[in-house]
Amino acid sequence: MSRPHTYKDNSFKPTLFNQIEEAIKASSDPDALIALHVGDTWFDLPKELNQPLESEPWNERLSRYGATQGEIELRNRLFQKLTTKNQLPLSGPQEVQLVFGATGGLFLTMSKLMNPGDEILTLAPYWAILRVVASTAGVKLVEVPTFDRLPDPSDTQAMAEMLDTYRTDKTVAVYFNSPNNPSGVQLKRGHLESIAEYAQKHDLWVLSDEAYEDFVWSDDPHISIGTLDGMYERTVSIFTMSKSYAGAGLRLGCVAAPQGVIAALNPSHVGVGYEPNRLAQVQWIRGLERSEVIINSLKIAYHEGLRAVEENCTVPYLAPEGSFYVFLDLRDRWQGLSGDEKLKRMLDAGVVLSTGEAFGNDYNGWARFCYTAEPPERIAEAARRVANL
Repeated sequence: MSRPHTYKDNSFKPTLFNQIEEAIKASSDPDALIALHVGDTWFDLPKELNQPLESEPWNERLSRYGATQGEIELRNRLFQKLTTKNQLPLSGPQEVQLVFGATGGLFLTMSKLMNPGDEILTLAPYWAILRVVASTAGVKLVEVPTFDRLPDPSDTQAMAEMLDTYRTDKTVAVYFNSPNNPSGVQLKRGHLESIAEYAQKHDLWVLSDEAYEDFVWSDDPHISIGTLDGMYERTVSIFTMSKSYAGAGLRLGCVAAPQGVIAALNPSHVGVGYEPNRLAQVQWIRGLERSEVIINSLKIAYHEGLRAVEENCTVPYLAPEGSFYVFLDLRDRWQGLSGDEKLKRMLDAGVVLSTGEAFGNDYNGWARFCYTAEPPERIAEAARRVANL
């Protein structure tokens, strides 16, 4: 049992990202460093989010509390988007819950649909903060190395065999993020169908993190797994304003799931923060009204950043099919190096990346390069500097 005396040491334990930030600050010339270790954007908040629409009755009395599930105008618009663009079979806006970013949606899902000690088969490499989310919710991530060794989509057994290697009697769910952070690899329809069949066979939840749904560079479209036969009732689909609308600082996302799931998540959401930021919800309404302009503008600029990497990077990396990242294979250069030694090499080269061990135990020797964190000309220079790692 926890008692007050157990919390005498109030210092934070630095994460890998904290250590990188401190090293950048301590550098003799921090402005000369190109810092690409955070999955961020170099754009300011799109001006369209701050421009009122012709009529905004939902933008009144923001001093008052609103609906704990989210503003009905926003949920109506998200319902239209999710049923038309994503083709998810929602029955109405009651199957949408606004949350504190995708992070909040994942935490609510893990803490309410799962029990302490339950295991989630997690396709790796995966988003680094997921470890913190799972630990806080009391569940365990079981890493399934996947995105650097994806089988052919037509091989219906290969994905099941990969998952089955790690499944135990404590397994209750499968998690994946596609297009993937950090690898940029995208699951194809065949992969999703294999996961769907596996989840139904073993009665598993599927947590589908679709943060990068609008940033796909391959000819294969983004597919929401909840659209596949028999999957909506066992899928929690999670979306965010952070990426599609360059609004990470607004901390707003949504969960789309059957009404029973939303009913389970909502009370915990109320307990954590009552309701999402109402002003941010107004901004998302504006964004959805102007989504084509905003998203297309971001896609053009971000794709220029990707081209800057492709034209200037001379080290191997996984072929990027979406998201904001290339995953560099530095195993030949970083074999046996400690985290401090890798950081020193990055500081000496003048480009700072996220090291692969943050994204899964199998990825020591890799590094994530975020090509949306700086304008394309700076990304080109960073890609050239990578050769010095």
